[in-house]
Amino acid sequence: MSVVAYILDPTDELERVFSIPVASESFFNECWVPAIKAMQLKWVEQFSWGIDIRKEDLDKVINELLQIREWSLHNLFEVKQAHILYRIDLLITKLPTAFGRENAVIFIG
Repeated sequence: MSVVAYILDPTDELERVFSIPVASESFFNECWVPAIKAMQLKWVEQFSWGIDIRKEDLDKVINELLQIREWSLHNLFEVKQAHILYRIDLLITKLPTAFGRENAVIFIG
């Protein structure tokens, strides 16, 4: 199983193809969960079972992603660090683009 971000109830082709891979379940448990636990994060923790993100939630989610990014720089190495940093940077860059429609909802899970 994998953790992926996509737009719920897409209204056009751009929304239908919007998809951001976050992590495989095993990588999430191995690399993301220790960071989440160490910093007691509330938003990203919910990625493992699924969460709806609205535009007003975006800053909180990005803030937690930045915390995990920083944690990863000090606690993960080589391939695992590069992989999580790539995915976090992808999320930080792409998530804001999903809110072209005011009432869009992104599911991450």
